[in-house]
Amino acid sequence: MHQPQVGRRRSPLAILIGGLLLACLLGIGPISAIVADDLEAPLPRAPHGTPFTFEVIESLDAAYLGDTPSHVGRDGGLEFRPNVALGDPVFRMVAETGEEARGVRIGSVTRVVWERVSGSLTVEFDPQPLVRIAVGDEVFVDLNPAPPTARP
Repeated sequence: MHQPQVGRRRSPLAILIGGLLLACLLGIGPISAIVADDLEAPLPRAPHGTPFTFEVIESLDAAYLGDTPSHVGRDGGLEFRPNVALGDPVFRMVAETGEEARGVRIGSVTRVVWERVSGSLTVEFDPQPLVRIAVGDEVFVDLNPAPPTARP
């Protein structure tokens, strides 16, 4: 006598095929269209000259043998897609007038990490010679530097 199997498991492929058939029968359309509606639009680029201010949270004499001193800072709240690259300048704020931020160059970016989910940016930079940088200093990078102008 044949006993029916109780609690028989279906393979993931069978479940997927069954779901696709059901979606077609109900006229839902491609699954990708449903998923695409749920995704947010990508963040826009920041206007040229938009500063990203962060605090220096770590200073290193040398992380590896033969390495140079460096500093690390991090902050969140990004509302724009960053366009920060290795070698970009890091500035210390000297004046802020209206929406314009001016600073003096204190270093160059050597590592940058964008945490898209949390909207934070971690920046490691090498200091300019003879510039004192302390933990807790507020510094900034340009989120979207203007392209260099062509020389005649």
